[in-house]
Amino acid sequence: MTTHSASIYLDLYDQHAALLASRSNAVMNERRADARARLAQYGLPTSRIERYKYTDAAAAFAPDYGVNLHRVCSVSDPYKTYRCSVPNLSAVLRFVVGDVVMPAAPTAVLPEGLRLYSFAEAAAADDAALLARYYDRLARESTDGVSALNTLLTQDGLVVHLAAGTHLKSPLQIVNISAADLDMLSSRRLLIVAEAGASADILICDHSAGEHQYVSTEVIEVFAGEGSHVGLYTLEETHTTNRRFCHTFVEQAANSHVQMGSVALTSGLSRSTTDVVLRAAGARYDGVAAVIADAAEHIDHNVLVRHAAEGCQSDMLYKYVLDGDSLGAFAGKVLVEEGAQQTLSQMTNANLCVSPTARALSQPMLEIYADDVQCNHGSTIGRLDDAALFYLRQRGIAEAEARLLLQHAFINDVLQRIPVGILRERLAMLVERRFRGDLRCSGCALL
Repeated sequence: MTTHSASIYLDLYDQHAALLASRSNAVMNERRADARARLAQYGLPTSRIERYKYTDAAAAFAPDYGVNLHRVCSVSDPYKTYRCSVPNLSAVLRFVVGDVVMPAAPTAVLPEGLRLYSFAEAAAADDAALLARYYDRLARESTDGVSALNTLLTQDGLVVHLAAGTHLKSPLQIVNISAADLDMLSSRRLLIVAEAGASADILICDHSAGEHQYVSTEVIEVFAGEGSHVGLYTLEETHTTNRRFCHTFVEQAANSHVQMGSVALTSGLSRSTTDVVLRAAGARYDGVAAVIADAAEHIDHNVLVRHAAEGCQSDMLYKYVLDGDSLGAFAGKVLVEEGAQQTLSQMTNANLCVSPTARALSQPMLEIYADDVQCNHGSTIGRLDDAALFYLRQRGIAEAEARLLLQHAFINDVLQRIPVGILRERLAMLVERRFRGDLRCSGCALL
């Protein structure tokens, strides 16, 4: 059923469909009619929808946000005004300002076997066939109105294409920057295709500049070919006025391995939806998340992992440290389909409520239609360990420092599962600064 906020964007699309089409490629335009029908049918989800029971998306999209129909960019050259503060990361870098994909740096040299280009660039080259084959293939199967809205309004995006057997030594880094002269809605898109035997690590950083209110939607589609490895890590450092909705779809072939890691340091409202299907034997999915929230921050992770073949594995660890009046929500389901024998799955959500007014909502679920499986799930919600706090204070550690050490140790379990050593060390430092209250994005200077 169409919600009021969905009607606003449906009307906007109907009025400007020709303009959107003129600034997009044919593949994207071909998907819009279906996206419009899905948005009209499902609307933007309210808390009455089971998968959105902890986040009212319709309310988040209700304010009157601008839409960048004319592709205006408020940052002229982010390569000059942004400096990555992860020493020795040596990443291949690409920027998205609002939802405008910025050109590659003139000096950028891509490793052999990697194609990194915008949708507009793909349509102008021989890669239009790849875009037509994969774009929106997973997202259009979803009943999620936010993803439908993204497909309806997106005008460009990024493609990461790894040829068979390609092994990237350095990560890719995609920096999303919310920056505008007024309250703005941004629609971002990322398509990752890893052919057989390819491997890469991809870091996505979300930042915001200025004091305006921003809402962003992002749809990420990941296709992991046979024997491939994809590491996808997100770091969120935005303002309390930000609203972020990210939906990641993952399809894995035989013996593929996908690792996803999410670290939320500062934000306003952040909703991450992840849909994973282990399509063939031997596929493995690992997902971890570390959330640090205070004030009135609202962080919601919703995960569905489908074991659709035998001999697959999944392992998930989500940890939240909640202070102030913040809310942390987790809902995860592992679905073991009929015939998916010899499934191994573990799902854990642990929450630490530092203040009496912080709230943690947890809903781990298993749905199993096979009998030869090993599946476990668990959830905990608690406070700082008084005995451990007393132990540290007895050894001369001030109470504030002792609390910081215990919180950092709690989150460290997640950080240790991030295999990129340089990134892991940097995240540990950022987490400590966040707990100390002196985290500022010193690595970037947006002019």
